[in-house]
Amino acid sequence: MSEQVAEAIRGAIHDHGPITFAEFMERALYGPGGFYDDPPVGAHGDFVTSPHVHPVFGAMLGTAVAELFAILGEPEPIRITEVGAGDGTLATQVIGALAERDVDYEAIDVSPGARSSLAVIDGVRTGATLSDAPHVVIANELLDNLPFRRMHGDREVRVGVDGGRFVEVEAAWDGDPYPADHETIVPVGAFAFIDRLAFSHDRGYALLIDYGDVGTPGGDIHGYRDHRVVEDVLADPGSTDITAGVDFAMIANHASQRGLVVFPTVTQHDALIALGFEEWLRGELERQTSQLDAREGLEAVRTWSGRSRATLLVDPSALGRLRWFLLASPGLPAPAWLDAAGQSSAPD
Repeated sequence: MSEQVAEAIRGAIHDHGPITFAEFMERALYGPGGFYDDPPVGAHGDFVTSPHVHPVFGAMLGTAVAELFAILGEPEPIRITEVGAGDGTLATQVIGALAERDVDYEAIDVSPGARSSLAVIDGVRTGATLSDAPHVVIANELLDNLPFRRMHGDREVRVGVDGGRFVEVEAAWDGDPYPADHETIVPVGAFAFIDRLAFSHDRGYALLIDYGDVGTPGGDIHGYRDHRVVEDVLADPGSTDITAGVDFAMIANHASQRGLVVFPTVTQHDALIALGFEEWLRGELERQTSQLDAREGLEAVRTWSGRSRATLLVDPSALGRLRWFLLASPGLPAPAWLDAAGQSSAPD
Protein backbone atom coordinates (compact mmCIF):
# COMPACT_ATOMS: atom_id res chain seq x y z
CA MET A 1 0.00 0.00 0.00
CA SER A 2 1.17 3.52 -0.72
CA GLU A 3 1.11 5.07 2.75
CA GLN A 4 1.10 8.53 1.18
CA VAL A 5 -2.12 7.69 -0.67
CA ALA A 6 -3.70 5.86 2.27
CA GLU A 7 -3.02 8.77 4.62
CA ALA A 8 -4.50 11.24 2.13
CA ILE A 9 -7.68 9.13 1.88
CA ARG A 10 -7.93 8.71 5.66
CA GLY A 11 -7.46 12.47 6.05
CA ALA A 12 -10.26 13.20 3.58
CA ILE A 13 -12.61 10.79 5.37
CA HIS A 14 -11.71 12.32 8.74
CA ASP A 15 -12.34 15.79 7.30
CA HIS A 16 -15.75 15.30 5.68
CA GLY A 17 -16.91 11.77 6.39
CA PRO A 18 -17.16 8.82 3.97
CA ILE A 19 -15.97 10.01 0.56
CA THR A 20 -17.44 9.30 -2.86
CA PHE A 21 -15.88 6.48 -4.82
CA ALA A 22 -14.87 9.15 -7.37
CA GLU A 23 -12.80 10.97 -4.74
CA PHE A 24 -11.26 7.66 -3.66
CA MET A 25 -10.29 6.95 -7.29
CA GLU A 26 -8.92 10.45 -7.82
CA ARG A 27 -6.58 10.11 -4.85
CA ALA A 28 -5.68 6.45 -5.43
CA LEU A 29 -4.92 6.82 -9.13
CA TYR A 30 -3.95 10.43 -9.77
CA GLY A 31 -2.97 11.94 -6.42
CA PRO A 32 0.62 12.20 -5.11
CA GLY A 33 2.04 8.69 -4.86
CA GLY A 34 -0.92 7.29 -6.80
CA PHE A 35 -0.96 4.47 -9.32
CA TYR A 36 -0.42 6.78 -12.31
CA ASP A 37 2.45 8.75 -10.79
CA ASP A 38 4.66 6.74 -13.18
CA PRO A 39 3.51 5.09 -16.43
CA PRO A 40 2.21 1.60 -15.44
CA VAL A 41 1.65 0.33 -19.01
CA GLY A 42 3.81 -1.92 -21.13
CA ALA A 43 5.38 -5.36 -20.92
CA HIS A 44 7.28 -4.36 -17.77
CA GLY A 45 4.33 -2.48 -16.24
CA ASP A 46 1.00 -3.62 -14.82
CA PHE A 47 -0.96 -4.00 -18.07
CA VAL A 48 -0.66 -3.56 -21.83
CA THR A 49 -2.92 -1.78 -24.30
CA SER A 50 -3.46 -2.26 -28.03
CA PRO A 51 -0.40 -0.27 -29.23
CA HIS A 52 1.84 -2.45 -27.05
CA VAL A 53 0.54 -5.62 -28.69
CA HIS A 54 1.62 -4.66 -32.23
CA PRO A 55 2.50 -1.38 -34.02
CA VAL A 56 -0.06 -2.13 -36.73
CA PHE A 57 -2.63 -0.74 -34.28
CA GLY A 58 -1.10 2.73 -34.44
CA ALA A 59 -0.64 2.45 -38.19
CA MET A 60 -4.35 1.65 -38.69
CA LEU A 61 -5.34 4.40 -36.27
CA GLY A 62 -3.19 6.76 -38.33
CA THR A 63 -5.17 5.72 -41.41
CA ALA A 64 -8.42 6.46 -39.59
CA VAL A 65 -7.14 9.87 -38.49
CA ALA A 66 -5.91 10.70 -42.01
CA GLU A 67 -9.47 10.30 -43.33
CA LEU A 68 -10.76 12.63 -40.63
CA PHE A 69 -8.26 15.26 -41.73
CA ALA A 70 -9.35 14.82 -45.34
CA ILE A 71 -12.92 15.58 -44.27
CA LEU A 72 -11.65 18.65 -42.41
CA GLY A 73 -9.98 19.95 -45.58
CA GLU A 74 -6.38 18.88 -44.97
CA PRO A 75 -5.43 21.58 -42.44
CA GLU A 76 -1.73 22.29 -41.85
CA PRO A 77 -0.35 21.57 -39.43
CA ILE A 78 -2.57 18.68 -38.39
CA ARG A 79 -3.27 19.20 -34.69
CA ILE A 80 -3.65 15.92 -32.78
CA THR A 81 -4.11 15.70 -29.03
CA GLU A 82 -3.81 12.34 -27.32
CA VAL A 83 -5.27 12.32 -23.79
CA GLY A 84 -3.90 9.72 -21.40
CA ALA A 85 -0.82 9.24 -23.56
CA GLY A 86 1.03 7.05 -21.04
CA ASP A 87 4.48 5.94 -22.16
CA GLY A 88 4.12 7.39 -25.68
CA THR A 89 3.91 4.10 -27.58
CA LEU A 90 0.75 5.13 -29.44
CA ALA A 91 2.07 8.64 -30.08
CA THR A 92 5.18 7.21 -31.74
CA GLN A 93 3.11 4.88 -33.93
CA VAL A 94 0.61 7.54 -35.07
CA ILE A 95 3.34 10.08 -35.84
CA GLY A 96 5.12 7.40 -37.86
CA ALA A 97 1.93 6.57 -39.77
CA LEU A 98 1.50 10.26 -40.66
CA ALA A 99 5.18 10.87 -41.40
CA GLU A 100 4.45 12.53 -44.76
CA ARG A 101 2.27 15.19 -43.12
CA ASP A 102 2.93 18.25 -40.98
CA VAL A 103 1.74 17.03 -37.58
CA ASP A 104 1.46 19.00 -34.35
CA TYR A 105 1.09 16.25 -31.75
CA GLU A 106 0.29 17.07 -28.14
CA ALA A 107 0.41 14.28 -25.55
CA ILE A 108 -1.66 14.92 -22.42
CA ASP A 109 -1.15 13.00 -19.19
CA VAL A 110 -1.75 13.85 -15.55
CA SER A 111 1.26 11.78 -14.50
CA PRO A 112 4.52 13.75 -14.11
CA GLY A 113 6.42 10.52 -14.79
CA ALA A 114 4.52 9.98 -18.04
CA ARG A 115 5.12 13.56 -19.16
CA SER A 116 8.85 13.11 -18.55
CA SER A 117 8.86 10.04 -20.81
CA LEU A 118 6.71 11.74 -23.45
CA ALA A 119 8.90 14.86 -23.55
CA VAL A 120 11.83 12.97 -25.10
CA ILE A 121 9.79 11.68 -28.07
CA ASP A 122 10.63 13.59 -31.23
CA GLY A 123 7.71 15.66 -32.49
CA VAL A 124 5.66 15.50 -29.27
CA ARG A 125 4.56 18.38 -27.05
CA THR A 126 3.35 17.55 -23.55
CA GLY A 127 0.71 18.93 -21.24
CA ALA A 128 -1.34 18.05 -18.17
CA THR A 129 -4.83 19.11 -19.31
CA LEU A 130 -6.82 19.41 -22.52
CA SER A 131 -6.91 23.10 -23.44
CA ASP A 132 -6.18 23.57 -27.16
CA ALA A 133 -8.60 23.37 -30.08
CA PRO A 134 -7.20 20.25 -31.81
CA HIS A 135 -8.48 18.83 -35.08
CA VAL A 136 -8.59 15.32 -33.60
CA VAL A 137 -8.55 14.10 -30.02
CA ILE A 138 -7.51 10.48 -29.35
CA ALA A 139 -8.13 8.70 -26.05
CA ASN A 140 -7.23 5.02 -25.89
CA GLU A 141 -8.45 3.25 -22.74
CA LEU A 142 -8.95 6.50 -20.82
CA LEU A 143 -12.68 6.67 -20.01
CA ASP A 144 -12.73 3.48 -17.94
CA ASN A 145 -10.10 4.92 -15.58
CA LEU A 146 -11.72 8.30 -15.00
CA PRO A 147 -13.30 8.66 -11.54
CA PHE A 148 -16.88 7.45 -11.18
CA ARG A 149 -19.45 7.40 -8.41
CA ARG A 150 -21.38 4.27 -7.41
CA MET A 151 -25.04 3.78 -6.60
CA HIS A 152 -26.89 0.78 -5.25
CA GLY A 153 -30.58 1.27 -5.81
CA ASP A 154 -31.27 4.81 -4.61
CA ARG A 155 -28.29 4.91 -2.21
CA GLU A 156 -24.71 5.93 -2.91
CA VAL A 157 -21.80 3.59 -2.19
CA ARG A 158 -19.04 5.62 -0.54
CA VAL A 159 -15.73 4.75 1.11
CA GLY A 160 -15.19 4.93 4.87
CA VAL A 161 -12.74 3.54 7.43
CA ASP A 162 -13.32 0.68 9.85
CA GLY A 163 -10.44 -0.30 12.12
CA GLY A 164 -7.84 0.97 9.66
CA ARG A 165 -9.43 -0.78 6.66
CA PHE A 166 -11.22 1.01 3.86
CA VAL A 167 -14.79 -0.23 3.55
CA GLU A 168 -17.94 0.46 1.55
CA VAL A 169 -20.50 2.70 3.29
CA GLU A 170 -23.97 3.53 1.98
CA ALA A 171 -25.14 7.14 2.08
CA ALA A 172 -27.92 9.31 0.67
CA TRP A 173 -27.50 10.10 -3.03
CA ASP A 174 -27.19 13.85 -3.75
CA GLY A 175 -27.09 13.83 -7.57
CA ASP A 176 -29.49 13.38 -10.46
CA PRO A 177 -31.73 10.33 -10.05
CA TYR A 178 -30.61 7.10 -11.70
CA PRO A 179 -33.40 4.68 -10.76
CA ALA A 180 -32.19 1.11 -10.69
CA ASP A 181 -32.47 -2.00 -8.57
CA HIS A 182 -28.81 -2.90 -9.09
CA GLU A 183 -25.46 -1.18 -8.83
CA THR A 184 -25.05 1.76 -11.19
CA ILE A 185 -21.84 3.51 -12.14
CA VAL A 186 -22.18 7.26 -12.68
CA PRO A 187 -19.14 8.30 -14.77
CA VAL A 188 -18.64 11.82 -13.42
CA GLY A 189 -15.02 11.92 -14.61
CA ALA A 190 -16.01 10.92 -18.14
CA PHE A 191 -18.78 13.52 -18.11
CA ALA A 192 -16.24 16.21 -17.13
CA PHE A 193 -13.93 15.05 -19.94
CA ILE A 194 -16.78 15.32 -22.46
CA ASP A 195 -17.51 18.83 -21.14
CA ARG A 196 -13.89 19.84 -21.80
CA LEU A 197 -14.08 18.29 -25.28
CA ALA A 198 -17.20 20.29 -26.10
CA PHE A 199 -15.59 23.48 -24.82
CA SER A 200 -12.26 23.05 -26.63
CA HIS A 201 -13.51 21.49 -29.87
CA ASP A 202 -13.85 24.26 -32.44
CA ARG A 203 -14.18 22.04 -35.52
CA GLY A 204 -12.98 18.51 -35.28
CA TYR A 205 -13.37 14.94 -34.09
CA ALA A 206 -12.71 12.92 -30.95
CA LEU A 207 -12.06 9.18 -31.13
CA LEU A 208 -12.46 7.41 -27.80
CA ILE A 209 -11.52 3.72 -27.59
CA ASP A 210 -12.42 1.69 -24.52
CA TYR A 211 -13.94 -1.38 -22.93
CA GLY A 212 -17.66 -1.22 -22.34
CA ASP A 213 -21.13 -1.72 -23.70
CA VAL A 214 -24.22 0.23 -24.68
CA GLY A 215 -26.95 0.68 -22.08
CA THR A 216 -25.27 -1.21 -19.23
CA PRO A 217 -25.11 1.21 -16.27
CA GLY A 218 -23.60 -1.34 -13.88
CA GLY A 219 -19.99 -2.38 -14.28
CA ASP A 220 -17.47 -4.97 -13.23
CA ILE A 221 -15.31 -2.86 -10.94
CA HIS A 222 -11.84 -4.33 -10.60
CA GLY A 223 -8.18 -3.46 -10.66
CA TYR A 224 -4.97 -4.54 -12.39
CA ARG A 225 -1.55 -5.11 -10.93
CA ASP A 226 1.35 -7.07 -12.44
CA HIS A 227 -0.88 -8.11 -15.38
CA ARG A 228 -3.36 -9.76 -13.01
CA VAL A 229 -6.93 -8.85 -12.07
CA VAL A 230 -7.41 -7.47 -8.56
CA GLU A 231 -10.90 -7.90 -7.11
CA ASP A 232 -10.62 -5.79 -3.92
CA VAL A 233 -9.80 -2.29 -5.14
CA LEU A 234 -10.13 -0.77 -1.63
CA ALA A 235 -7.43 -2.89 -0.02
CA ASP A 236 -4.32 -1.40 -1.60
CA PRO A 237 -4.95 2.17 -2.82
CA GLY A 238 -2.15 3.63 -4.90
CA SER A 239 -0.69 0.30 -5.99
CA THR A 240 -3.63 -0.99 -8.04
CA ASP A 241 -5.42 0.26 -11.12
CA ILE A 242 -9.19 0.81 -10.77
CA THR A 243 -11.49 0.39 -13.76
CA ALA A 244 -15.00 -0.50 -14.90
CA GLY A 245 -16.61 -0.98 -18.29
CA VAL A 246 -17.96 2.18 -19.94
CA ASP A 247 -21.68 2.63 -20.60
CA PHE A 248 -21.41 4.29 -24.01
CA ALA A 249 -25.14 5.09 -24.09
CA MET A 250 -24.75 7.23 -20.96
CA ILE A 251 -21.67 8.98 -22.41
CA ALA A 252 -23.42 9.49 -25.76
CA ASN A 253 -26.41 11.09 -24.09
CA HIS A 254 -24.17 13.50 -22.18
CA ALA A 255 -22.19 14.38 -25.32
CA SER A 256 -25.40 15.09 -27.24
CA GLN A 257 -26.56 17.40 -24.48
CA ARG A 258 -23.27 19.30 -24.85
CA GLY A 259 -23.89 19.84 -28.58
CA LEU A 260 -21.52 17.22 -29.99
CA VAL A 261 -22.44 14.93 -32.88
CA VAL A 262 -22.50 11.33 -31.66
CA PHE A 263 -21.91 8.43 -34.06
CA PRO A 264 -22.82 4.82 -33.20
CA THR A 265 -20.03 2.85 -31.56
CA VAL A 266 -18.37 -0.06 -33.37
CA THR A 267 -16.15 -2.83 -32.08
CA GLN A 268 -12.40 -2.61 -32.52
CA HIS A 269 -12.64 -5.81 -34.58
CA ASP A 270 -14.94 -4.15 -37.10
CA ALA A 271 -13.05 -0.84 -37.11
CA LEU A 272 -9.69 -2.48 -37.86
CA ILE A 273 -11.20 -4.76 -40.51
CA ALA A 274 -12.71 -1.69 -42.20
CA LEU A 275 -9.30 0.01 -42.08
CA GLY A 276 -7.57 -2.85 -43.93
CA PHE A 277 -6.40 -5.25 -41.23
CA GLU A 278 -7.13 -8.36 -43.29
CA GLU A 279 -5.15 -6.99 -46.25
CA TRP A 280 -2.24 -6.26 -43.90
CA LEU A 281 -2.47 -9.78 -42.49
CA ARG A 282 -2.32 -11.30 -45.98
CA GLY A 283 0.69 -9.13 -46.78
CA GLU A 284 2.49 -10.39 -43.66
CA LEU A 285 1.74 -13.99 -44.65
CA GLU A 286 3.21 -13.37 -48.10
CA ARG A 287 6.30 -11.81 -46.47
CA GLN A 288 6.67 -14.82 -44.21
CA THR A 289 6.46 -17.17 -47.20
CA SER A 290 9.09 -15.15 -49.09
CA GLN A 291 11.39 -15.27 -46.07
CA LEU A 292 11.03 -19.04 -45.86
CA ASP A 293 11.73 -19.38 -49.58
CA ALA A 294 14.89 -17.29 -49.08
CA ARG A 295 15.92 -19.53 -46.15
CA GLU A 296 15.55 -16.60 -43.74
CA GLY A 297 14.11 -18.84 -41.03
CA LEU A 298 14.63 -16.51 -38.06
CA GLU A 299 13.00 -13.59 -39.85
CA ALA A 300 10.09 -15.81 -40.90
CA VAL A 301 9.54 -16.84 -37.26
CA ARG A 302 9.56 -13.19 -36.20
CA THR A 303 7.03 -12.32 -38.88
CA TRP A 304 4.82 -15.25 -37.83
CA SER A 305 5.08 -14.22 -34.17
CA GLY A 306 4.14 -10.62 -34.92
CA ARG A 307 1.22 -11.69 -37.09
CA SER A 308 -0.01 -13.97 -34.31
CA ARG A 309 0.19 -11.19 -31.72
CA ALA A 310 -1.60 -8.78 -34.02
CA THR A 311 -4.64 -11.05 -34.29
CA LEU A 312 -5.33 -10.30 -30.60
CA LEU A 313 -6.28 -6.79 -31.73
CA VAL A 314 -9.31 -8.14 -33.60
CA ASP A 315 -10.09 -11.19 -31.47
CA PRO A 316 -13.66 -10.69 -30.12
CA SER A 317 -12.67 -12.45 -26.89
CA ALA A 318 -9.63 -10.19 -26.45
CA LEU A 319 -8.90 -6.63 -27.62
CA GLY A 320 -11.34 -6.92 -30.52
CA ARG A 321 -14.22 -6.34 -28.10
CA LEU A 322 -13.07 -2.80 -27.34
CA ARG A 323 -15.42 -0.18 -28.77
CA TRP A 324 -14.50 2.80 -30.95
CA PHE A 325 -16.65 5.84 -30.17
CA LEU A 326 -16.46 8.85 -32.50
CA LEU A 327 -17.69 12.34 -31.62
CA ALA A 328 -17.64 15.44 -33.80
CA SER A 329 -18.44 19.11 -33.75
CA PRO A 330 -21.74 20.02 -35.48
CA GLY A 331 -21.92 19.62 -39.25
CA LEU A 332 -19.20 17.00 -39.68
CA PRO A 333 -20.07 13.63 -41.28
CA ALA A 334 -19.01 10.11 -40.39
CA PRO A 335 -15.86 8.86 -42.17
CA ALA A 336 -16.15 6.00 -44.66
CA TRP A 337 -14.28 3.57 -42.40
CA LEU A 338 -16.84 4.10 -39.63
CA ASP A 339 -19.76 3.52 -42.01
CA ALA A 340 -18.10 0.31 -43.22
CA ALA A 341 -17.43 -0.87 -39.66
CA GLY A 342 -21.00 -0.05 -38.68
CA GLN A 343 -22.35 -2.31 -41.40
CA SER A 344 -20.46 -5.21 -39.83
CA SER A 345 -21.18 -4.46 -36.17
CA ALA A 346 -24.13 -6.00 -34.43
CA PRO A 347 -26.89 -3.48 -33.77
CA ASP A 348 -26.44 -1.45 -30.60
